[in-house]
Amino acid sequence: MMTPKTRLRILFTASILLITGCQQQAQRPCPYAEDKTQGANAGCLVTRGDDVLIITMRLTGKQSLPGGTSDTGESPRCTAYRETYEETGVKVTVNNLLTQLDNGFQLYQCTPQEAEPVLETQDWKEVSDVSWRSWLSLDKDNWRFPEQFTQTRNIIRENISGISKQLE
Repeated sequence: MMTPKTRLRILFTASILLITGCQQQAQRPCPYAEDKTQGANAGCLVTRGDDVLIITMRLTGKQSLPGGTSDTGESPRCTAYRETYEETGVKVTVNNLLTQLDNGFQLYQCTPQEAEPVLETQDWKEVSDVSWRSWLSLDKDNWRFPEQFTQTRNIIRENISGISKQLE
């Protein structure tokens, strides 16, 4: 039979494990913090040959590129950097601005900082899956923002380096 003191120790230990196990891995401070560009929602286009880094939203099952809302005072490049890490677990270098969509979302060309990055969302409440997908498999009906699909897909096509670029 367990004593009340033993039960309390077990409960305390389980609580500590639960709290520390659910914490997000710390992201390094944004290397683009000195960027004076005004804040905007932003994200990354990360490619690998013919494949694109895609997230699947938990609530809707829709796919999109990693990205999201800027924090107060955060530059768009920092938003793209932070959101990509939170949603995919991939630390990136944020390169050039590819486009600004009609709603103001800024899409940057980004490259992984590791040769074989581990895909693991830090935002499991919002993202159910992170994967490399062929750009040819992307579908407007399954895209989170269908009104931006054609423009986004054209940008993806322009920025992939694999052989399927000539297939369409």
